[in-house]
Amino acid sequence: MFKSYKVVVFALFSMCVSASAAGDTKVPEPFRGEAPESDLTINYDDLTGIFETTVMRAGQSDRREAPKARPAAGSRIQRGNTKPTRLEGNRVDFHVFLGDNLEMMRRLRDDIASVPSVLPLKDLSRNEQLAYWLNLYNVTLITQIGKIFPETNLRKFYPELWDEKVITVTGIPLSLNDIQHKIVIPKFRNPLVMYGMFQGIVGSPNIRRRAYEGRNVWEMLERNAREFVNSNRGARYKWGKLRVSELYQVNAALFPDFERDLKRHLYQYAYASFRDRIRDAKEIRPDIDDWYVADLYGGNRALSSANTNGAAMLMSIKSGGGGAGGSGGADGGSIEAAWFMKMDTLNMNRTRFPIHVVEYLHKKEKRDRKTRVGNVDVEEYKAPVETGTDDN
Repeated sequence: MFKSYKVVVFALFSMCVSASAAGDTKVPEPFRGEAPESDLTINYDDLTGIFETTVMRAGQSDRREAPKARPAAGSRIQRGNTKPTRLEGNRVDFHVFLGDNLEMMRRLRDDIASVPSVLPLKDLSRNEQLAYWLNLYNVTLITQIGKIFPETNLRKFYPELWDEKVITVTGIPLSLNDIQHKIVIPKFRNPLVMYGMFQGIVGSPNIRRRAYEGRNVWEMLERNAREFVNSNRGARYKWGKLRVSELYQVNAALFPDFERDLKRHLYQYAYASFRDRIRDAKEIRPDIDDWYVADLYGGNRALSSANTNGAAMLMSIKSGGGGAGGSGGADGGSIEAAWFMKMDTLNMNRTRFPIHVVEYLHKKEKRDRKTRVGNVDVEEYKAPVETGTDDN
């Protein structure tokens, strides 16, 4: 009995090693290999400091579609995002990443890209490598959007913005799509990795308020997966059909038997109340999209009085004024807190805040209030154990 058990375990281990090696052969040679026992880590405190002060959390979707968009006062013309998903997903204050701040982000991007020239990735653990690629992807995505911002809809920039080779890692020019489709997907071959690559649009999995770290990268990806699958951006059911984000089709390599594997994946991360619909769906359509930029102002130029001092904020992070505590804004608080303070002070003054901004913050306030009173969706799921709070 004991010998048989050892044979089975060895066989499974061999299969996993073989599969891992097979995936690695599709990755450019400098990015192959790993050191399972390595305790070497990369520090991303500077990137976390920036995310904590520029990313605003939306909270979990309640699956209610956004109401019909209204035109601005005194106008019959509706501008901006009219999608039913427009009130979901975290937001980035992209207005901060302009001018000198954009150049600073590019230097940070290039600094992260240069790490493997000093510390070969093969000397890092698999988890540490994954955290590295996700962080490099996200900071590169922000700099790519920063150079064309302000823009409201990014569809017209796809795929050119994602195909542009803007970084060099160990002498190899890379684009965002290179990182995603030639490195991350073939090397890690786990559907969860798609939730770590922010696309800069409302229809994307969330950008988090902390950089990824090897010690908890999979737990963070599971949380992003759970948020996305249980939102209207990720999956919706209607008339026997399961509509899902078109990003699942983009990442089809992660789902070899597309419909079967995707249904199984969605079922795993769906709340109990949605699992029956996934199971009963007769058809899957990957046609949900929302290409509007994931900026609080929807890519419109905000009035200067409605923004914190972005340059001062980024400089405070660079000099150590920001960081894990969430401070580091121009007034010593986070941008998220500053937004709400302005909303309270101006009493939702629509001359300063466009309707879609007021609408988004109203929705977020309701979600936060619901969370505070303790509404819980009970389901058979054991959440990953982790110290600290979820900075989604």
